[in-house]
Amino acid sequence: MEYSRQAIRINDHSDIQQVLKALSGVRDLVVVNIAASAETKPVLFSEENLHAILACAPESLFLEGLPVGEYKKLVGDRIDQAVQSTVSLRAMLCTHFVAELAVQVREFVAKLDQILPLLNCYALQKAGSGVAENVQMLRNSLGQLTASCCEHGDNVRCMDDLQYEILPSLKRLLKLLRK
Repeated sequence: MEYSRQAIRINDHSDIQQVLKALSGVRDLVVVNIAASAETKPVLFSEENLHAILACAPESLFLEGLPVGEYKKLVGDRIDQAVQSTVSLRAMLCTHFVAELAVQVREFVAKLDQILPLLNCYALQKAGSGVAENVQMLRNSLGQLTASCCEHGDNVRCMDDLQYEILPSLKRLLKLLRK
């Protein structure tokens, strides 16, 4: 997969909202990485990284991104896999104690933790999409699942977290991305 590259001029380094508004104007591309110059190694597009780059007061912001359709397919496929993993983990919890599934739970949480930064890229660029709110809900649900599994060792709580919190969040995110 190859990134498209683009640059946008920055008028006010202290106004992150102005920069985010300029980024939302990049309609055909979902920004994934950003850099202060063409020579600088790009970093993941996140609010923290954007603040750090703007602190250097660059004249332009260099973007790497994927075409919207390609991005939605990539992330949508990962979310589809996460949905299947959610269903599978929940089924395992019906026949195994959660303590026996520590590896599977860690792998599941790690898989979702890899998707969240990619979703945040989209959410920062498309502020009105509803993705940011659903990403936060999913992040909270993952914390709740971790507590249910690791701290409480409660299969029923884990299954409920998967069924009533994580699965609906993933499905909402899929629906938002398919708009």
